[in-house]
Amino acid sequence: MLLLLLDADVTIDLHRLGVWKHVIKNHNIYIPSVILHREVYYYEDEKRKRYPIDLKKEVGVTINELSCSAEELLSFKEQFDCVFQEELHDGEKEALVLLQKQEDLLLCTCDHAAIKALALLDLSAQGISFENLLRKTGINKKLEFKHTEKRFKRCLSEGSIMRIQERGLKNKNKE
Repeated sequence: MLLLLLDADVTIDLHRLGVWKHVIKNHNIYIPSVILHREVYYYEDEKRKRYPIDLKKEVGVTINELSCSAEELLSFKEQFDCVFQEELHDGEKEALVLLQKQEDLLLCTCDHAAIKALALLDLSAQGISFENLLRKTGINKKLEFKHTEKRFKRCLSEGSIMRIQERGLKNKNKE
């Protein structure tokens, strides 16, 4: 059983693919507060019909809400250069703060910037691809490229290169 911290895109796609209930039965699910309250409202099927997602009624039952303070978010954001700061959404920033505080969590996201941030912050081992999550849950589905382990590793590699080249994070020696 994994301790999973889910980003908005993953939560929505698990609903869209009809595997949400199976995943929450097999793993401990944590959702950042920002994502729970501001980012996940519905998913669309292939015909663009919208279906509501009501995570609030699942808190404390099948999922857990985690949050951090405004001060923690601000301090976290200030680690990054101004260009990379804009690439990360608020829910991803909160997820990454939470990940740094709780080492037993695994972040599942399909967002390019969030995956690169894992590598920039030396948290690659605390990330899991959508494809790998499904595999560890016993689910085999045809997936979009954004969900694949191959893309996840490519984004981690890009983040590692950025770290080596001292891009993305503010250089404390220059301040």
